Amino acid sequence: MLVTYGSSCEALARASAKIAGLNVLDTSRRRFPDGEQYVRVDGDVRGQDVAVFQSLGLNPDSYLVEYALIVDAIRGAGCRSVTAVVPYLAYARQDKRFRDGEPLSAKAFARLIERAGTDRIITVDMHLHRFSRISEVFDIPAENVSAMPLIAEHYAKAHRGESIVVVGPDMESEQWAKQVAATLSSRLYVLEKERLGDRDVRVSDVSFGKGSRALLVDDMISTGKTLMEVIAKLRLQGFSPIDAAAAHSLLVEGAYERLKAAGMSELISTDTVPGPHSSVSVAPVLARAISP
Repeated sequence: MLVTYGSSCEALARASAKIAGLNVLDTSRRRFPDGEQYVRVDGDVRGQDVAVFQSLGLNPDSYLVEYALIVDAIRGAGCRSVTAVVPYLAYARQDKRFRDGEPLSAKAFARLIERAGTDRIITVDMHLHRFSRISEVFDIPAENVSAMPLIAEHYAKAHRGESIVVVGPDMESEQWAKQVAATLSSRLYVLEKERLGDRDVRVSDVSFGKGSRALLVDDMISTGKTLMEVIAKLRLQGFSPIDAAAAHSLLVEGAYERLKAAGMSELISTDTVPGPHSSVSVAPVLARAISP
């Protein structure tokens, strides 16, 4: 297998390829004056299986177009198959038609990826709630690997011997919080959340323990409003310090600064969406997933 990449994922593609012992094909890109994208993949792909790395966080529409152009380029050059490696998969949260006239975005976005010419997809900690398995969303072979064991191991090394309580901010988060709690051999508590809008939530009161170190675990942090609500509840119960961990840190609209102001001590996240808080790399799990 060969590896190539889009503009959102070069460093992670190179790191994963190095671990897996695979060669990387460089891509070049530019934009035309009207905003259209141009890409070119450098190297011979004829008869080869190719893994295309492209994360879809923060600018998903543009990154999807770039991915489709890369796939068409290598298909046109005679590659044998295309594996999409999408560390963060956008649009997965809209997994139901909540109101008349709405799209089922998770399915619609999956079809776009498939019809671009993708034979297989690998992603990390996809937001699965009403769909319980990634195979319910995609019609092509699909694998959903997890960064939670890596996050838990990283956290355990930093806080060895401390009493830690793992908290899931809502029922959706339980699947990820449970993995971390098991690795840390910690107590797990999962709260209930009521969504009041795109940016406003209400979470249940905290009625457990006090005084321990708390680690909030979820698949992603976007605006951070849910975690801010939970942090306030935990502080009332005397928990300190309060940390947060997520596979995907989107951190839009000043979320990190607001979380720190709310009382968050430490944030542990991965490089599925590259940023200053990507302290854990998912390259090892992606390398295993793409290895022949």
